[in-house]
Amino acid sequence: MSKKMGMTNIRVVFLFLLALVSLRMRAQGPQSQTSAEIYRNLQKLNVLGTVLYVAAHPDDENTRLLAYLAREAQFTTGYLSLTRGDGGQNLIGDEQGVELGLIRTQELLAARRIDGAEQFFSRAYDFGFSKSSEEALRIWDHDAVLSDVVWTIRRYQPDVIITRFPGDARAGHGHHAASAILANEAFVAAADPNRFPEHFKDGLQPWKARRILWNTFNFGGNNTITDDQFHIEVGDFNRLLGKGYGEIASDSRSQHKSQGFGVAKTRGRSMEYFLTTGGDAPHNRLMDGIVTGWNRVDGGNAIQPLVDRLLKDFNFEHPENSLDQLTGLYKKIQALPENSVYKTRKLKEVAELIAQCAGLFAEASTDAAYAIKGQPFRVNYFINSRSSNDIKLEAVSLGNVFDSTIGKQLPMNVNWEMAYTGRISLEAPVSQPYWLQRPMEMGSFRLEKQSDIAVPENRPAFTAGFRINVKGLELLVERPVMYRFTDPVKGEIYEPVTVAPPLVISLTPSMVLTNITPALAQEPVVDLQYKSYFNYPRVPVKVQLFQGNVVIYSRDTLMDLEKEKAYNVRMPLSAIVKKDAKADVRAVVTLTLDGKAYAYKDFLRSINYDHIPGINYFLEDHLSVIATPVNTGGKKRVGYIVGAGDKVPQALTQMGYDVTILHEADITPVNLSRFDAVIAGVRAYNIHEFLETKYPVLMQYVQNGGNYIVQYNTHAKLKARMAPYPLAIINKRITDERAAVEILMPSHAVFNTPNKITAADFDGWIQERSIYQAETTDSHYQLLLGMSDKGEAQSKGSLVITPYGKGNFVYTGLVFFRELPAGVPGAFRLMANLVALPQNKSN
Repeated sequence: MSKKMGMTNIRVVFLFLLALVSLRMRAQGPQSQTSAEIYRNLQKLNVLGTVLYVAAHPDDENTRLLAYLAREAQFTTGYLSLTRGDGGQNLIGDEQGVELGLIRTQELLAARRIDGAEQFFSRAYDFGFSKSSEEALRIWDHDAVLSDVVWTIRRYQPDVIITRFPGDARAGHGHHAASAILANEAFVAAADPNRFPEHFKDGLQPWKARRILWNTFNFGGNNTITDDQFHIEVGDFNRLLGKGYGEIASDSRSQHKSQGFGVAKTRGRSMEYFLTTGGDAPHNRLMDGIVTGWNRVDGGNAIQPLVDRLLKDFNFEHPENSLDQLTGLYKKIQALPENSVYKTRKLKEVAELIAQCAGLFAEASTDAAYAIKGQPFRVNYFINSRSSNDIKLEAVSLGNVFDSTIGKQLPMNVNWEMAYTGRISLEAPVSQPYWLQRPMEMGSFRLEKQSDIAVPENRPAFTAGFRINVKGLELLVERPVMYRFTDPVKGEIYEPVTVAPPLVISLTPSMVLTNITPALAQEPVVDLQYKSYFNYPRVPVKVQLFQGNVVIYSRDTLMDLEKEKAYNVRMPLSAIVKKDAKADVRAVVTLTLDGKAYAYKDFLRSINYDHIPGINYFLEDHLSVIATPVNTGGKKRVGYIVGAGDKVPQALTQMGYDVTILHEADITPVNLSRFDAVIAGVRAYNIHEFLETKYPVLMQYVQNGGNYIVQYNTHAKLKARMAPYPLAIINKRITDERAAVEILMPSHAVFNTPNKITAADFDGWIQERSIYQAETTDSHYQLLLGMSDKGEAQSKGSLVITPYGKGNFVYTGLVFFRELPAGVPGAFRLMANLVALPQNKSN
């Protein structure tokens, strides 16, 4: 046995020569294929066509068409979503921005595991709803994102490109239209050797797709389909799979859980329609005029008869009988003179079929979720050839740091196991999503290199290799090292392994308002916590707080650090920040280890949902000190009905309010009478059916003198009455966060008590002004703000108020759910005025 122990920095190159199973699904371990699935994959060996579908966001893709193309037509099929959906709303939690993008990335990958397509992204950031493609392309940086699309086409080499949307207003969203514009530009540019020649250093070459089509649609009241358009039937039932493509597509689309896109399974015939926007138009088949068999590859004519023979001889009860033919086929493809993308793909497919027919189960796991820099890391290797005696394990490895010669024949269905323990370098990089490793531009992520977009997410932290010999053919089976554990309810679970620093930092709270009237009962306290993930005796520790580059606090100690122990430094805010001074404070803790100083400043953020793998990423935690005067008018008690993706309650607490979360049973006349105001979170009426039965109670609360503030709800799926007088919710948005705001009723209490609100309070807002605004002609309502996007008529539905009895009902589309967590001062001041609306004495 030989071991290469010289390198301790465990960094590996991820190469899935053999991808037996998906290991990414939370609560799902390695899966073997049935004989029917193996047979379908044998059929796919004779298909060399490729399709790339292009749109703007997670959920834009046509999952039924993708499922049909990938699983029925068996083309290599990919979906390029220009963004990760960062700018949308979240129906399952309170994550926003890049965190929502991380969730939707995993939801897309879960969808692709079901419909069989591959997933790609560009560097574009979803900055929220856009009304024009011009705005989207300007904010994204047209040339940079176009380069990404061209790079993807040159690497993937699609025969046909399909866009979900047209490049005009019919797309319904500036991002949608921009995705079509970029795809059509890239269709031409990818074939031009003078466009983006820097791609060629990545080994790419110009590529000319045969055609680009627009997948026309009929939804949202917009029918772009006509009978004379080219169309294909995609509603087939596949007996080997036991499902129709409508059923598969529904399962795929239902993975978009953060958007509430669970849909019923559909069955029966279904047509998809297309318009040609570039290249020659198809007439009979999507791939008209395109060679999709082995004769498109130099020397490939000899391959198809071998595949045909495999299919004819395949034994569903004994797939292992095909191993001789499969290994022979692998060698024949390997010997083809042309080093093409098709050769690479088919070698990978044959390698997978060899493993599946042999019933090969190979995994590498660890019992630790985190691989800590500077600490030992144990990997457990396991392999079993469950259907064949023809597998020999030659060696196992872990990237370039460990290689152990085994040389052992694997008896059928007998487990082989071993363990390896290495140490991770203190210099190793942490497991940070590649698109978050550098500060963002305004509308796009900054990548280290363009080729990063070759994969939709980070490559695994560690990859284990199993070098096997099958009937004289040597193959490298690579597996990501996964954290495997058993949950007493969910059973066996696999999760990705995260490389983490030995120390993580957090600052609490993340935001402090220092100029509150009435003053807070207690001075704000800053809590700096650093948590150790290792044992280290007598280590010099320097704790520092910075404002900009200026040290505002420093302390040196000699400590015995203990694994899993958190250490706290608490201090009054006044000890580090001058009174009424705006500040942005960050923390750095420096350890001197083996004579070298290591500075740690990152917080470990974990996101966990059952339908996707656990997500970990690192961010520099900081404390924002907001000194802008905010007067709450003495109002203290707020009841809050939580909506979707909502961090407003935490912001209200920072304002000094005593916030009580209200559940269905809490909404009673007696209980509500305790509150100065009741606030419904964003989309609360979309997700809580119980609010319909609570309508009389809430209206009684308002009549008795309470303020009821309803934040935005979508006009679709509105499940309950919310307002005392007729009020409609429309999909009207003011997307420019810098749009001028006119105060239409300057004397109204909402602009004067207890804070004087002016147009300056709308400075510094982020991502939109207002969404899903109110529309009403009822004279009871006061329309208080006017605003518009460029070139549009003024809209007055972002903030409407009506007296009702002694109290007030408020509906607002203003995006408080974004502004308050972001620390926008004017949003705090306006919210305080809404809570403090005076009672109507005359009623």
